[in-house]
Amino acid sequence: MQQRASGRLRGAMVAAGEELHKRDEAFKRASNLDFLMWLAVFVALALAIRLFIFEPVQVVGDSMYPSLLDGERMFVEKVSYLIEPPERGDVIICRYPAYAENCVKRVIGLPGETVSVSGGIVYVNGEPLEESAYWQGDSFGRDIRVDMEPVTVPEKSVFVMGDNRNFSTDSREASIGPIPYAQVIGKVHSVIFPLGEVRSVYTGVSPMAGVPYEPPALFYWGQ
Repeated sequence: MQQRASGRLRGAMVAAGEELHKRDEAFKRASNLDFLMWLAVFVALALAIRLFIFEPVQVVGDSMYPSLLDGERMFVEKVSYLIEPPERGDVIICRYPAYAENCVKRVIGLPGETVSVSGGIVYVNGEPLEESAYWQGDSFGRDIRVDMEPVTVPEKSVFVMGDNRNFSTDSREASIGPIPYAQVIGKVHSVIFPLGEVRSVYTGVSPMAGVPYEPPALFYWGQ
């Protein structure tokens, strides 16, 4: 009985204290300030993670078909390229000269290498490009209709192309060319949405793998 009475007394005292605090303007201001400070810390942390570590990015266009599909969301990581440079086969997010939007492409050529296209085949240093390490699908979309004279990739730059090569604006364009490391934003690791299509972009199987690409009635160069 004595313990229950003591408990009721403590409860009443706590309730009375809370009621007093509700009427205390200084206490309410301090509580609001604490909440705003924690909110600011949370927002700053979320922005820092998005800017410097990883972020979800939406695919726009068909230039990476079938590896990445229009409307899918990718997991993009931004740390590894601070430690080591991009490698051939990496799918990256990069910024083209004079482009307002970021682009997603695949690394084809590395610094010091010479890239050319002849007879529908990509050559690196005079040898046909070997893509079996990261390309598990058929060859559809990889035979290129337009030849390209040899281009030597400058130091600290990469030569990029879209997987859907006849419908991709990329380093083959003189106005774009090889992409400096400083313009490489991050590495794409996986598709994270739609949930039913979650997969690695390197070992996963696209739902459109093996399905020939059907371009829209009107194709806008720059997709």
